[in-house]
Amino acid sequence: MRIGMFSNAYLPVINGVVRSIMLYRQGLLDACHFVGVFAPDSRNYEDEQPFIFRYPAIPLPTQLNYSFPVVTAPHITWMAPRLKLDIIHAHHPIIVGVEARRFSEELDIPLVFTFHTMYHEYTHYFLGMDNEIVKQIVRRVVRDYANRADYIIAPSPAVVDMLPSYGIHKPVEILPTPVDLDQFKPRARPPLSDPDRIRLIYVGRVAKEKNLDFLLRVFKRAAQQDDRIELIVVGGGPSLGELKKLAAALGVDHRIEFTDMVPFEQVVEELNQADLFVFASTTETQGLVVLEAMAAGLPLVLVESKALLHFINPDKNCVVVQEDEEAMAAAILSLIRDPNRLRAMGRAARQNAERYSIPTLTSKLVDVYHRAIDMHFSAT
Repeated sequence: MRIGMFSNAYLPVINGVVRSIMLYRQGLLDACHFVGVFAPDSRNYEDEQPFIFRYPAIPLPTQLNYSFPVVTAPHITWMAPRLKLDIIHAHHPIIVGVEARRFSEELDIPLVFTFHTMYHEYTHYFLGMDNEIVKQIVRRVVRDYANRADYIIAPSPAVVDMLPSYGIHKPVEILPTPVDLDQFKPRARPPLSDPDRIRLIYVGRVAKEKNLDFLLRVFKRAAQQDDRIELIVVGGGPSLGELKKLAAALGVDHRIEFTDMVPFEQVVEELNQADLFVFASTTETQGLVVLEAMAAGLPLVLVESKALLHFINPDKNCVVVQEDEEAMAAAILSLIRDPNRLRAMGRAARQNAERYSIPTLTSKLVDVYHRAIDMHFSAT
């Protein structure tokens, strides 16, 4: 099969959407499919991979570190029909996503759209505005785009449940981002890697919607009762400076390490050095970092989130709590004071992550592509 993936971001940008494209691209190539990626150009970055087609783009001085693509690109307009694509897979509903739809319609190629993000929750980032009128406009734009696709991919049941509120009525398949299990080698760790030093870890964007203010207050409560605990926050983002100030104000900055943005290889290493993964975001559509933490063999303490419940097994590989500082701190303390339970949860977490391997989920993605092709041409 010959697939074209269209996205408003690709390497060197690293985020959940880019990770999804990279991992599925790897799986599709391993299964002998052709994959072309269409994305904005990035200044001073040279693609090492073949068949990455770049739109000219203007760097944006925004929090998201994106470039704004100029979608009138004659070389891509010339190239796209010559690739003889069987399927077009859009990862955003605007800008490059509009190009995906244009090629789908002009070349009569089925269109699949992955609903990666709860777009109405992020208008303050990509539009700089956060009010109900703007949210309604965003809903309408996304609805109109999705309803012109042949098939929708949702990364979790939480997204499926949300689609009716957008007015989307297309067929939907739940298909999360896979995990590259080969990158994560859970070490044969003792119940605690160092009984005198217990490392909690958060991985992800450092941004308001990740609920990190809450997580730091939870950490303070736990740290006051166990002086072995430290926290490492792996990731960068617009709230990093404010979060460091909060850590100082809470009097726990000496027990928290902020890495800022780091290469993915270091993320893996940090996960391998940790004892417990903590996560308080309630706005996830999937939470790839949670799957990656499980792949690293880490037990988890999570704030309840509908999107995450599909991927976890509460009380077996994680502890799920309400958004309550005292409850989450108590869950952390209970786990680290029961090292055998901690280790058993870590083993169960790795076993759970193996359900989301690249080959397994890539096979399901190809099935979606075949269904989209059948639906597209049976309707014409």
